[in-house]
Order: sequence, then structure tokens, then C-alpha cells
Amino acid sequence: MSTKRSLAHTRARLRLFALAPVLALAAGAAAAGGGHHKGPMHHDIWVTLKGENAVAPLGRPMKWPAGKGMTYVSATPDGKRVFATSAAEDTIYAYDGHSGRLLARIPVGKTPKGIKVDRKGRYAIAADEGAGTITVIDVATLKPVKTIAVGPMPHNSVLSPDNRTLYVTLQGGKSVAVVDMERLEKVGELPAGTAPHNVDISPDGKRLFVANNASMDLTVVDIAGRRVVKRIPLSPPHYGVDVTPDGRYVLVTGIAGKVVTVVDARTLEVVKRIEVGQGPHGVRASADGRRAYVAVTGPSKVAVIDLERLEVSGWLEPGKMPFWVAVRGNT
Repeated sequence: MSTKRSLAHTRARLRLFALAPVLALAAGAAAAGGGHHKGPMHHDIWVTLKGENAVAPLGRPMKWPAGKGMTYVSATPDGKRVFATSAAEDTIYAYDGHSGRLLARIPVGKTPKGIKVDRKGRYAIAADEGAGTITVIDVATLKPVKTIAVGPMPHNSVLSPDNRTLYVTLQGGKSVAVVDMERLEKVGELPAGTAPHNVDISPDGKRLFVANNASMDLTVVDIAGRRVVKRIPLSPPHYGVDVTPDGRYVLVTGIAGKVVTVVDARTLEVVKRIEVGQGPHGVRASADGRRAYVAVTGPSKVAVIDLERLEVSGWLEPGKMPFWVAVRGNT
């Protein structure tokens, strides 16, 4: 190699070395969406920002204007549509999941809280806490198709793995309503603790995990046997709950506390309590089961938990008072 070519090659390598720190910083900022998490990009994840009356997609520097008293959020399986509840306006906000374009403001029953898109993306179901009903919304037309009376203070819901049955927490009592999603009617109730707040289901559809505000416990419900098989004490409420898609763990938050309680879904024993700061509420694991995202209201951050190590691996800063989390692939 000639001297001139050698010098040119050396200068090119030096320019690349000089650019490396800049490129690394840019990649880190993009992954955090304005925060300081170092690691993979976080796409198809949305949070409600209760302190800003908005919805924010993680990993993108965007905030979608919404209504007053924003609480819960849910997305279609393909991530193309996102639904969020305005409890103060008795309204569901429907968005394009990528651009954030507002598609519709859908009137529902009084004080809607939980919103859940079914596993086929056909319906979005709002829990009308102040009306004792759920409102079933057609995802394609963005119109309500039926209002179903379910019981006192319905708060949130979960679909069975086969999408045929909806389970709705009745915070005004001690049970979970059972709704047939083919007939769109209530068909029964299952026992829970006192003031059941949030709920999730095992991947095999055999057990419900119900977090109860007044009894401050997680009730494990045998669906076929229609009975509570275990009660697990929890940190102070209100609670979020998520069963990881691989069925390994149950993650439970408590907004009056500072920890995420990790329960082994097989043994039903607490394996760890992970401190995340004041006010954790919304919690959802990634579809691959590697990470969990926790909306921490106090510091206005989203904690990213490594589910192999069971420890916080980073933080995201989507905006003021993140409240609930939706993750594509984990309904």
C-alpha cells in the first residue's frame, strides 16, 4: 500500500472513531424516547399520561392529545388502532396506532375506566364504572354495538385465550362478572377478594389472577372449579396485574407503594419484590417475555424490568404521570 493510500485509510478510520460516541448517544436517545434507557428500541407500546391528558407511544417523541382524566389504554393485536379512556368525559378516544391521528371520540357509559381490545381485534370493551355496565365497541366502525349490565362498579376486564369469554372485575363487590362474547350477555360470576380492581388470566385459560383493593390481596381463581385457590398478600393498592405471555410470572403493582410484586405463576409463591419508585400502576410484559414496562406515577417514568434477572434495567420518560401501559402482543 502506498504512503498516500495508507494516510487516507488512517484518516478515514479516525473519522469513524470520532463519530462513534455521537452515534451511540443518538441511538440511546432514540431508544429512550427522551429518557435514559440504554438497550433495545421500544415499539408498539403506549401509555396514558394522566398528568397531561394525553397518550404517548414509547420510543417516539410524540404525545397524542386526549381528554380529561385519562386512565386506561389498549391496542388491537396488529397495533393499528389504540383506544384510551377519558373517565371525566365518559368517552373513549380512538387513534391510529402509528400516526396518532384521532379517529373518533366514542361516547360510553358513566366513568369508563378499563378498556380491552379482544384477541381478534373485533371489539373494544369499556368498563363503565359509574354505570354498572360494559360498552362493546366495534373496532372497524368505531361505534358502540351493545351495552351490557354486569354489576356494581366494573373496573377492568380480560379475555379468555379462545376469545369467547370476558371476565370483568366488579369493584363494588367481591366477584368477577362472566360475559359470553358470542351472545354478548352476562352469564355468571366468579368469586374474588373484596373490591376486585384489575385482573389477568393464565395462558392456558385455567386461572384468573385478581388484584383486590380492599382485601389487599391477589386472589387466584380456579375458573372450572369456580373457587379461590389462594390469596396472596400485596403492597398497598390500587393495583395493576399482568401475567407474562410465557405464563412464568404474575406481576402486581401497587400505586400507594413502591414495588412490583413478582409471583411464580406455577407455585403461587412470591419470588421477589422489585423497587421502582413511588406509585407504580400500569404493568405489561413484552410479547417475548423478556421485559416488563411499569408506569410509575410519582417520578413520571416508565421502569423497564429485565424479566430474566428480575431487576430494573432502565427508565423511559414519556411525560407527566404515566398511568397505564398497552403492549402489542400482550392483551
